[in-house]
Amino acid sequence: MFFDSLIGMAVASLAGMGIGGGGLLVIWLVLARHLPSQGAQGINLIFFLVSAAASLPIHLKKRTFPTRRLLFLTAAAIPGVFVGCHLASVLSENGARRAFGYFLLLSGGMQLYRWTKTRFFS
Repeated sequence: MFFDSLIGMAVASLAGMGIGGGGLLVIWLVLARHLPSQGAQGINLIFFLVSAAASLPIHLKKRTFPTRRLLFLTAAAIPGVFVGCHLASVLSENGARRAFGYFLLLSGGMQLYRWTKTRFFS
C-alpha cells in the first residue's frame, strides 16, 4: 500500500509536468497490480478529473484558460466518447489492452520525434 502511494505521487508529479501521467498510471495498474485494463482506465479517468479540477482554479486566476480551444475540443470529444464506448463493447479485453498499448507507443513516438526535431534539427 505504501509503495502504491509513492507510485501515485510520482505519477501525479509527472502528470503535473505534462508527462502523460495517466498512461503511466494505467501501465502500473495493469502490469504491476494486475487490474483489468477497463478498470485501470476507469481509475485513470477519475485521476484525470481530480487533477483537472485541482488545476482549474489556477488557470482561471492566471487567465490562461483557453475558452475557444476548450469549446472546440469538447465538441470533438463528444463523438469520440461514443466511438470509444462502442469500441470498448466490441473489443475483447486483450484487444483493448493491445490497442491501448499501440496508442501509447504511437503517442510516445510522436512526442520523441517532436522533441528530437526541435532539439537537434531547428
